[in-house]
Amino acid sequence: MTAEEIRAVKSKAGFPGDRHGKRSSMRLTSLLALAAAFVFGLLTLLCPRTDDEKGLYLSAFFLIAAFAPKAIQKFAEAEFQ
Repeated sequence: MTAEEIRAVKSKAGFPGDRHGKRSSMRLTSLLALAAAFVFGLLTLLCPRTDDEKGLYLSAFFLIAAFAPKAIQKFAEAEFQ
């Protein structure tokens, strides 16, 4: 690999960004919330407990936290442009 190719790979790897190359903490937060929803969903399904309602609420909360902020951001950007 040439030095230019290595720089191109390094600039693409790591912190999530949009297609214009701008780094986005909103994407990272959404990804982490989605991973947390997945983990808590699996724990709710696989761990034998009598009270699964709290796990369901926690998984739903993280799912909402994963998708709602990005949708609100898209709406706000469309409104102000």
